[in-house]
Amino acid sequence: MTILDFLDAARAERGGAPALNDVTYDELYAGSLRVAAHLRETGVRRGDRLAIFSENRLGFAFAYLGALRLGAIVVPVNVLYRAAELEHVLSDANVSVVVASETTKPHVAAFPAARIVDAATVEAWASQSTPATMPHPAPGADDDAVIIYTSGTTGRSKGAVMTHGNLAAIASQVVTAWRWSARDTLYAALPLFHTHGLSAGFNGTLASGGRFIFDARFDAATALATLRRDDVTMFFGVPTMYVRLLEALDGEPPALRLWVSGSAALAPDVFTAFEKRFGVQILERYGATEFGFALGNRFGGPRVAGSVGIPLPGVRVRVAERETGTAVPAGEVGELLVGGPSVTRGYWNAPQATAAAFFCDDEGMRWYKSGDLATYDAENEVYRIVGRLKELIITGGFNVYPLEVENELNALPGIRASAVIGAPDPARGELPVAFVECAGELDAEAIRTALGLRLASFKIPREIVAIEHLPRNALGKVEKHRLRDLLAARG
Repeated sequence: MTILDFLDAARAERGGAPALNDVTYDELYAGSLRVAAHLRETGVRRGDRLAIFSENRLGFAFAYLGALRLGAIVVPVNVLYRAAELEHVLSDANVSVVVASETTKPHVAAFPAARIVDAATVEAWASQSTPATMPHPAPGADDDAVIIYTSGTTGRSKGAVMTHGNLAAIASQVVTAWRWSARDTLYAALPLFHTHGLSAGFNGTLASGGRFIFDARFDAATALATLRRDDVTMFFGVPTMYVRLLEALDGEPPALRLWVSGSAALAPDVFTAFEKRFGVQILERYGATEFGFALGNRFGGPRVAGSVGIPLPGVRVRVAERETGTAVPAGEVGELLVGGPSVTRGYWNAPQATAAAFFCDDEGMRWYKSGDLATYDAENEVYRIVGRLKELIITGGFNVYPLEVENELNALPGIRASAVIGAPDPARGELPVAFVECAGELDAEAIRTALGLRLASFKIPREIVAIEHLPRNALGKVEKHRLRDLLAARG
């Protein structure tokens, strides 16, 4: 199966039903064929890389589906990227065509090697009344479909190659796990250039035959108004969106059957506050660019705050020793390995990085080494993510997991958000340093005293630095490499 198979099946069964905002499945199907025909006329061929550098809009969706119809490979590009990041992605993927919007087009002008197609032009192509034929041959499950570049929170991003079969597997997994049906309407303001918005939101909608309502960007008041619509049943967001919804809620909360959070860790206090105000528990899930989604809280419960639940259908996970890949006992920390049909075939143009990212066991199972540190909680039968391998702080021989310290910081009054990194120390190797967003004046000693009642002394940050806004990427994930640069600049 492919995403295109899902679209074609939904169109055959529910052609007149809305699929994307007010666009029906009939219109989405016919529009994708017309866009494919026009792209072919502009010179796009099977295997060519076509970048989409645009905010959420219908032109994004039609360009994506039209390119897939041709067998071209779509490269979604973060709309916040500028010269250096753009140059890396466009040159690394050897992009020949860029679909850009009015706001992003000026930033592509410096790259003459790529032809620019306006997103509005794509929308005009899709809305034409002229019939278009199905491109032949149709791409198969093993053909490359997209190259999604990693978020780059720790350095230069790599392009994870996802096949048509990978995308179909990811969509099928979330549809099955979350009991998603054609009766559902999903609202999300997640960017389509990211796995969360594209692979879960849009592709999942096509697999379910339901409806997807999106906005160009997230605004809490606008979101609450949309979520109160009678037909909306699901919301997908990132933790910062849930914080903003809690802050903006006035009156009765929207009544949805499912709220999903991902792309960054959801603080336990946000989980608890949301349950208290909205009367439902958020379903937290865990994923990555390289495999879509691997773990999720149980749909039917219990959902444990601070955990990412159990493996999704068709996914295998293992908490393992970094060097050997051997599973560690329950309760011990190890690297999370992920296997199954959703896992990327590798990184574009990067054979060494691909080889380093995978482990094959004695049974021939191919595991992706996520770089995330996890434990298996046998009592609650759930997995917990405790941090990133590259972010692990080793101080005087003791391990400090930044996420644990951040959760305690975020639970303190007056702290809106925090990030903990390691600072070099000649005596102990590293010492933890915390950056915090405060609602008022920073009282570092009071914070350290409060943490001392909850954490071992070696986990308490040596320094607590007030910062107006933590540096984040488009999905709200803190870019800790920028905090390290800031710390280094301070000396």
